[in-house]
Amino acid sequence: MQDLRFDDGATLARQLAGDLAGRMRKSIELRGRVCVAVSGGSTPVAFFEALAQEVLPWDKVLITLVDDRWVDDTHDASNAALVKNHLLKNNAASAYFLPLKNKAANPVDGFMACENALQEQIVRLDYAVLGLGLDGHTASWFPGSKALPALLSESGNARCCPVTDAPVMPQRMSLTWSFLAACRHLFLHFEGADKNAVFLQAKQAEGLADRAAMPVRTLLSQSAVPLSIYRTEG
Repeated sequence: MQDLRFDDGATLARQLAGDLAGRMRKSIELRGRVCVAVSGGSTPVAFFEALAQEVLPWDKVLITLVDDRWVDDTHDASNAALVKNHLLKNNAASAYFLPLKNKAANPVDGFMACENALQEQIVRLDYAVLGLGLDGHTASWFPGSKALPALLSESGNARCCPVTDAPVMPQRMSLTWSFLAACRHLFLHFEGADKNAVFLQAKQAEGLADRAAMPVRTLLSQSAVPLSIYRTEG
């Protein structure tokens, strides 16, 4: 695990964008395309803006989401809207975007269409940038969620899973650990003293095996996929 700490969010955003863009270029050179999953919330905005300025063959890039709330992309809470407004522009305007939200009334009804789209359009997810919540969640893997066993299963075949009991805006779709575990590289991106405290608690050796209490431990306790932590000092 690579733990990179920065004095401020702007520097972090530029460095993360540069690191990911370099890896994306190499993937495109080797395999002709690259598939990347990103997260929502307020933290990634500066990173998205910086990544959109990177020069690479964006027409060979597929971008999807780690998770999203089951709302239209005109809604303020939509992660798809965040990506469209802050990432799919400038140099990145020609990237292909694969949303998780579809026309179904809820994520349970929309699961199969979402799963099929992920299966059909992504052979392997190359990179994923995840966030960290104050309760120790990442993606829409929430402590106590009924969906957590399916989301964190290491042997499941599903690439996504509906979540209907998130603490805020409960209807969501999230990628599963079994899908993310096939990535070439994972990133965990967060800022601020409160989230640093959560991270330090999550990675303590004595509790690391208890993934249900702090699902972000799923990333921290594994060694199969390279993981880079990008965080501010405080």
